[in-house]
Amino acid sequence: MKKTKTTILAALAGVLLMTSCGDGGVYPQNEGGGKAVKQLIDKNFNGEKQVQELTIKAKEELYGELGTITVIYWDGDKQTEEVFSTADGVKGPQETFGSKHKMTNLPKTKTVAIKEFDVEPIPYKVGEAAGLIPEEYENYALADYEFTVGDDGKIKQRFTINTTKKGEGKTQNGRMVSQNYYPFKFKIDEGGKVVSID
Repeated sequence: MKKTKTTILAALAGVLLMTSCGDGGVYPQNEGGGKAVKQLIDKNFNGEKQVQELTIKAKEELYGELGTITVIYWDGDKQTEEVFSTADGVKGPQETFGSKHKMTNLPKTKTVAIKEFDVEPIPYKVGEAAGLIPEEYENYALADYEFTVGDDGKIKQRFTINTTKKGEGKTQNGRMVSQNYYPFKFKIDEGGKVVSID
């Protein structure tokens, strides 16, 4: 009887935990978020594909839930992108906006296989960066995380954390509700350390 009671309570706790987790969105900055992003990349992109950039973006500026994962590469003389969206799945390949409009500042850098971008440590890098943000800010949300390949073939990482200022609330003007947010930009230096970008 005691074993059955324990099993029923454990099952009930599991159901409550699952229903309290919401829609199961991925938050790259949270514990396990980097692994969840890696699983999505492995499932939706060819890990061997040579690309020059991989960008992870949030759905909204202040909530950090994953919105898109984009890879960029050159297909002949056209810069091309493939986009995974949590709402629509994979779209692409399609020519980038800049390439369609013949923008001249599009870099043609070296490339690496998608699987070479190490996304798993993202939560730890964001945590390290949060320690560099002044104390008057709160509510840290990862807005974007970008991996690019330089002309030297090395992978560079940059990311933005959006915050709110303590004591500042939302404002309402008619039906419009707004919230100020403050972006802080970071990069990973050659030693693997997070540094602030002015």
